[in-house]
Amino acid sequence: MRFEIMNAGKVKLCASLFMWLGIVTWIGNVKLHLWFVFVQQSTERDVVFSVANEQVNISKRHAPVNAALRDGKTFSILDNAIEHRVFWSSWLDGLSTRVFGVEHERKWREQVRDARVVVLEAGCGRPTNRLATFADGTRACVRYGIDADQVLGETLSYYLAELLGISNLPPLALSKLNLSSEQWARVRGNIEALEWSPNAIVSLTEFIPNVTGVFIPLHLRKQQAGGLQLSAENISNMTVTYLVELMQWSDLIIFDYLTANFDRIVSHIFSLQWDARVMERTTNNLLKTSNGHLLFIDNEAGLVHGYRVLDLWERYHRLLLGSSCIFRRSTVRRVSELKRSGNSATLLCELYRAREPLARELGSLSEEQALTLQNRIDVVYKHIKQCAEIM
Repeated sequence: MRFEIMNAGKVKLCASLFMWLGIVTWIGNVKLHLWFVFVQQSTERDVVFSVANEQVNISKRHAPVNAALRDGKTFSILDNAIEHRVFWSSWLDGLSTRVFGVEHERKWREQVRDARVVVLEAGCGRPTNRLATFADGTRACVRYGIDADQVLGETLSYYLAELLGISNLPPLALSKLNLSSEQWARVRGNIEALEWSPNAIVSLTEFIPNVTGVFIPLHLRKQQAGGLQLSAENISNMTVTYLVELMQWSDLIIFDYLTANFDRIVSHIFSLQWDARVMERTTNNLLKTSNGHLLFIDNEAGLVHGYRVLDLWERYHRLLLGSSCIFRRSTVRRVSELKRSGNSATLLCELYRAREPLARELGSLSEEQALTLQNRIDVVYKHIKQCAEIM
């Protein structure tokens, strides 16, 4: 009798254990199913940007032990620089500070809009540009442009960079050439000698001294199918300084594609047809500061004029875009936001009009140009997504 009671107790105990095991298993399966559905939906909705928004603790996982790497030593591990094969690491991105601070840009715009120009001399690249010195010693590049579209393209390119979170463009403000105004009166003779139209709108951009020309990186000069898809084999010979510069180039490639600016890297690619050594010369409209920041200058060919001549240049724009498959997470997020909004041109024009008192007088994008901008946002979004899927 006692034996039977003990057996019955064991049976009940086993039954209870199996029951609880079944419940735990069922709960686990439900959680796993829900997680799978969530991941599947997230992936279908946005494969690339769910990865782009992931927060990674680089300080523990990827930071090099030797902090002296910042001073030019080389990497030996791919994960120090790249995450998920398509994103610059958060650690590396943290080494690249904002080129021009938001508050600095705001103050500079307010300062120069009414500042008195005391000297107007040759400088700032193109023959039509001039270097202006204000009464307080501040200097700025004045871009007159062959026509108003060039000034508009320069200005809208600047504000598109702001929407993208790209800070490599010097601060910009617009000014009207009112020769009787206090701002331009002292250099009236210079302006008349240049035959600039009175009351024309010009752009003023901050003059940055002590800059040098920039060569296209070797990894982009080759223009191979793999482009800028770095691997553990070739990253071991790259310094941190070089990688931070490459990171800025990846932003430049996206920026120039969106604006269809042919007057920088694309013109070099085009010239390869008859000049095999063009890639060995410095890049048009690109400078480097003493602390390694790239400056994307002279963007007059962007957006307006660039869109007008797309048929001539689009093949080379696509070739350049395809050369890079590594991106900044922050840039990817901004592209994603503009893609989802479906109205990039509206957001751009709202920002432009909020910041520039002369915006309505200078004009903005046409409906056709606005559609072109959105289409190019979509192309970049698709390219990033394809890179993520391939890698």
